Amino acid sequence: MQNLQTIFSGIDWPGVAGIWMAILATIALNTWRRQIKAQKHVEFFDELTDIVHAFILSMSGPVTALKFAKISVDSYSHVYKDSNNQKNVGVIEFIKKDGRDTRESIQKQLEPVRPILSKMKSLVAKGQILGIKNYFNCHNACDMLEWSFNQIEAFSSIIGSTNLYWENPEVQKTLDKILTVDSEQIFRNMAEQNSKYLLFAIQAYKAI
Repeated sequence: MQNLQTIFSGIDWPGVAGIWMAILATIALNTWRRQIKAQKHVEFFDELTDIVHAFILSMSGPVTALKFAKISVDSYSHVYKDSNNQKNVGVIEFIKKDGRDTRESIQKQLEPVRPILSKMKSLVAKGQILGIKNYFNCHNACDMLEWSFNQIEAFSSIIGSTNLYWENPEVQKTLDKILTVDSEQIFRNMAEQNSKYLLFAIQAYKAI
């Protein structure tokens, strides 16, 4: 008993208390940091999810405009047939007669989407510095959503170019490419990327 009293009497209790206070403060600080990090992640995912959904909804107009443009192009292709001397005759005739109006119509639908796309790209770039697990899945899904926008914009750009040298092989290749731009494919792509993004977001929320 005497030995225990000697041992305890020799302990620097104020010093021990100071050490424990330091340990508790460190634990509290680390907990606070984790809470702050989790809150930042939640706020980021909330904002990005909202903008991804806004982008998909806003793309309804451009996709519909593309669909009707392709129907018009096809109708010209049934009237104006290719010959041995020239390919894509129907498309060329469409561009000459209705190309500029069609481009303006599609661009009018794309304009409201631009700021939403810009915001989405900004948030995706911001997310790269947050150290989020499997973030590449989110990045890829958003990149493919942007691809849908770019496909329609490329189509409208070429379809409105009335002064191209149609016999040029490179111009013909470009016409071949824009004919492959398909509204149904773009719609399916956006649905697929939305599913991939939501799967990522659900897993990310659970990990917070």
